[in-house]
Amino acid sequence: MTPLLAGVLAMAACAVGLAGIPMLRDRGPLDRLVARVDAAPEMRRRSVLIRLIERLAGRLGPAIAPALRARHRRALDRRLDLAGRPGGLTVQRFIGLKAAITATGGGLILLFALGGSPPILVVVAAVVCWFGPDVWLSREGRLRQERIQRDLPDFMDILAVTVRAGLGYRAALQRVSESLSGPVSEEMLTSLRQMDLGASRRDAFLAMAARNSSEALTSMVSAQLQAEELGVPLSEALNEIAEDMRRSAHQEARRRAARAAPRISLIVTTVIVPGAMILILMTLFLSSDVGESGLLGG
Repeated sequence: MTPLLAGVLAMAACAVGLAGIPMLRDRGPLDRLVARVDAAPEMRRRSVLIRLIERLAGRLGPAIAPALRARHRRALDRRLDLAGRPGGLTVQRFIGLKAAITATGGGLILLFALGGSPPILVVVAAVVCWFGPDVWLSREGRLRQERIQRDLPDFMDILAVTVRAGLGYRAALQRVSESLSGPVSEEMLTSLRQMDLGASRRDAFLAMAARNSSEALTSMVSAQLQAEELGVPLSEALNEIAEDMRRSAHQEARRRAARAAPRISLIVTTVIVPGAMILILMTLFLSSDVGESGLLGG
């Protein structure tokens, strides 16, 4: 037997042995379920820094939020709605989180200052700690609205197929929303919960359009309510709404492509072309006799 073959067989034997260890320690599905339940709190454990920030946020939020102006509170509440309220954030919790991050970052900023760091780094750290949560929230809202704009036509197609299969509109909407994932399904489920609490379909859909800035969602709500008032068959109306949204998405893609061309030209003319010219000139300079004898000490 060659040494290579012996080594491969030894590695295979070790791999089989390691794979068999969990099988030998397995005591059945019931014990696996108990172990998973016991391990759930361990998985939910977080680092000391995150727990400190959460505790500070819980204390600082109720103290700072009442001091906000009504206009600032409404603007922040709007941004939270656009972002889908990640983690169940409210205005008070977000303000507390922002204050906690700033307070925690203040200690790091103090260490930077005492350690002789340049003042510009201290200023940058302070700006990041204060404005970082706002930038993150704005980015989450923009990405969420873009995804709603992109996923809504497919959602409407599936909803139209479900309605044509014989389900009622509300049952079909709940079935599709529970089957799919994403912000569109979350918004539909929120509207359904509002209907369960007594709101009419019109009010729930108008509230959904008000919570978001997606033009496709607003157009869908308007077209659907209008079709319901005029007595248009629901499946046909859903298909037409999906086609209109796809047409609008194609036009928006063309507009974005048209806006991207000047930006690409600007980047090429200001970055790539000068960089290429510098690279070519330096290559010619270093490969010439002048570079070797005149400036490099020849």
